[in-house]
Amino acid sequence: MRKRKWWIIAAIIWMMGIFCATQLPYFTGESTSKTIEKVVDTEHKSIDTPSADHGVIKVLNFLIRKATHFTAFGILSLLLFKSLETTRFPYILAWCLTSLYAMSDEYHQSFMPGRTATYKDVLIDACGALVVLTLAYLLGKRKKKAY
Repeated sequence: MRKRKWWIIAAIIWMMGIFCATQLPYFTGESTSKTIEKVVDTEHKSIDTPSADHGVIKVLNFLIRKATHFTAFGILSLLLFKSLETTRFPYILAWCLTSLYAMSDEYHQSFMPGRTATYKDVLIDACGALVVLTLAYLLGKRKKKAY
């Protein structure tokens, strides 16, 4: 029970982190695009090559933002799984709770200036959770076989 309490606390802290990141203007698509552009320009200047065009910046921005969604909600699903490990159907519960939190996060995001809410982000979040939980299941199954 003591171990479970720490997983619950970790999950809540992670959820608070996601909630706060949703509110910050630094994580809007425009803001991350500008940051990526600065980094790419600086890198190209340091190695004396032509800078990347806007299309490349746009693709990098998309990939980084979606990978962040995938990873953040994958981590949340693992924390929720560890919190629920002693319950019945912990993988399914963790996935459902992560997906519900992803929906609520997108809803919350719809009220933030400069942010948009999309069902595609919820799908990416749910996929991140599914991949992490599947890996946890397979690793857990493999660990049991070793004993």
